[in-house]
Amino acid sequence: MIEDVHIEALLYKYIKPEMILSFGTGESNENFLKKLGLFVNEHNMNIKVVPTSHKIGILCSELEIKTIPLDETEIELAFDFVDQVDEDFNYISNETTSLIRDKMIAVDAAEFIVVCDEKNFVPQMKYDFRVEVSNFAFNKTLYQLMNLGEASAWKEKGEIVKSETGHAFIDIKADNSIYSIDDLDYQAKKIPGVLETSLFIGYADRALLHGENNLIMKSRMTNEP
Repeated sequence: MIEDVHIEALLYKYIKPEMILSFGTGESNENFLKKLGLFVNEHNMNIKVVPTSHKIGILCSELEIKTIPLDETEIELAFDFVDQVDEDFNYISNETTSLIRDKMIAVDAAEFIVVCDEKNFVPQMKYDFRVEVSNFAFNKTLYQLMNLGEASAWKEKGEIVKSETGHAFIDIKADNSIYSIDDLDYQAKKIPGVLETSLFIGYADRALLHGENNLIMKSRMTNEP
C-alpha cells in the first residue's frame, strides 16, 4: 500500500489546473481519487475525470469533481495502481474491475503512469494473471484456459465477480518458465470468449515506484529515475 506522503508528492508533481485525468478501476484507484479530491479542493483546481467505474463516477460526484465521457475528450494523464512491473514496462493489474475499460484509458492517455511497490519492479514478471470473459458458455472458456495453467472463476463470497460491463473473470496460474508474457496474452486471446487479459503489454510510459522512504520514477525511454 502506497503511503499518503508519496501520494501527496505525486499530486504536487503531476496534477495541474484544467487537466483531464483518469485512473484504472479497483480499490487502490478509488482511494487515490479520494485524496485527489481533497487536493484539488484545497488548491481550488478545476479538473475533470473520465470515470472507468460506477464507483469512481459516484466518488467524483461526492467530491464535486466534474466528469466527462471518454468519447468527448482526450485524456492528458492517467494513473493505474498495479501488482507488478517488469523492466520493459509491461505490467499486471489484477485488482481491476474492468480490463477492457482500463486498457482503453491506457491507450487514450497522452501520458500513462503506473504506480507500483518498488520491490515489485522486476526483470521478469511471475504473477498469476486474470482474464475478463463473456458469460456465454463460461465453462467452455474456462476449460480451454486450463491449457495455459490452473484456471478458476474469480469469486468473492461464493459469487463470480462481474466486471463493470457485466462480464465474468477467470484467474489463471500459469507456468512462467514455459510461457512469456507475450505468449500468455496471445494464447489467452485466441480463445473465443476471452475479452481481455490483465497482462498490459506496452502501455505504460512511466513507472512510479514507492518504497519505505522513497519514490522513484522510471521512464520507458531512458529507464532512469
